[in-house]
Amino acid sequence: MKKDSIILTDNDIYYLSNNKDSLTKTIYERLIAMFMNNELVPGQMLNRRKLANELGVSVAPVLEALVQLELDGFIESVPRKGTIVRPVREQDAYERFVLREAFECTAARLYTGVPIRWHKEELLAYAEKIDNEKLHSIDQVEEEIIFHASLVNLAGIPSLTREYLRATRIGMFCMINQIHYRDGAFRQMHGELIEKLTTDDPDEAEKIVREHLWSGKPVLSRYHLVSDLTRK
Repeated sequence: MKKDSIILTDNDIYYLSNNKDSLTKTIYERLIAMFMNNELVPGQMLNRRKLANELGVSVAPVLEALVQLELDGFIESVPRKGTIVRPVREQDAYERFVLREAFECTAARLYTGVPIRWHKEELLAYAEKIDNEKLHSIDQVEEEIIFHASLVNLAGIPSLTREYLRATRIGMFCMINQIHYRDGAFRQMHGELIEKLTTDDPDEAEKIVREHLWSGKPVLSRYHLVSDLTRK
């Protein structure tokens, strides 16, 4: 029997990402792509009218998308200056990564076992694709987001996937724009992750996902061990 694909498409992500009307969604997703492709970088000033002209729309949907992007942590309003792409701060990256961990570990407890085994062949094929990409390349980052979001989506809770995407995208943006986060990083093998997640033990699945996430983030891991009192 043929099984439906569980790897999220761009359209799936488009509809899961937010609850705005279709035009605002479109603008939001196009701006997200610009962030992830380094077309919009930390500290850059944003002119809403110029953006509207470039995107071929009126200012209204751009404003609505920018409101959501500010809530998501991509941009910020600076008094007497205007709207800028938010500078990347280590605290931001750490906080978003902790949120990602919470979402992924919760989802793993729900999808481990049968759902993974049912879709194992497709997941392993996509995992191989990620693991063969250049580490930290735009393609590898985008495919990793899709892969992990697809796993979270296996839990069957759309709102969990939506919030996961919000946390993950800004976290990835922080890491793309902070080269030192890559220091000492090594490739995490997603195929091995899928093999381990065939377990039927939710506690074990949560542990497996947590170890996978933190093992490839040495700088954030060190930050995780520093007392709150010493963080700036």
